Amino acid sequence: MNFHTLYLSAVLVLIAVSFPTSIIGIFYKLNLGRINSILPNTISYLLFVIIAFFTGYIGNINFNIKIYFAVLALIASFICIALEIFEAMILHFIKYRFWIKNIEVHKIIEKKNILLDIIIIFIGAFCEEIIFRQVFFNILCDIFNVNTYIVIIISAFIYSLNHIYFGSNAVIQKFITGIIYSLLFVYSSFSITAPLIAHFFQNMTLYILSLNRKERLN
Repeated sequence: MNFHTLYLSAVLVLIAVSFPTSIIGIFYKLNLGRINSILPNTISYLLFVIIAFFTGYIGNINFNIKIYFAVLALIASFICIALEIFEAMILHFIKYRFWIKNIEVHKIIEKKNILLDIIIIFIGAFCEEIIFRQVFFNILCDIFNVNTYIVIIISAFIYSLNHIYFGSNAVIQKFITGIIYSLLFVYSSFSITAPLIAHFFQNMTLYILSLNRKERLN
């Protein structure tokens, strides 16, 4: 494979995996949401991870992580939630000139099978990290020699755009979160485990809060 073909195929793969949420609507049309409300999202990401895997652009995945980075990633999961809440409060104040007093989880997940939900949440977080951290950094840093900090911004931006179905404000929130995930990835010697821990526990915290809200409403 010559260099021109290598670069072209790398660009095509990068474009292909950049917006896995575009296929979610198809899975909702197939009523997969009736099985589990977050299943279509997870399947979409999983398919794009498989695509990236067979093209060879995932690269060598590093799962090794030092204990203090694992602890830092766990703490970061709660920091991400706090920053997203704070961002929402600031924007709300700018728009309406008063502070939000109560915060609620934006979506209630149906309590059908908690174990299945946890597995799906984990797979979803893992696939997102493979795409937006592993694949993006492998292609942009290793193949195109893009500056690492520029890649941090690019990966966080594309990651945030994939959450626009939660609303335009979610794009800003997830951009902040994406920056934190990417920093964890870079400073943990590109260990996918670091952002995965932060991502998974952030989602799990929101999941638990959504279950508590559902119980209060019943």
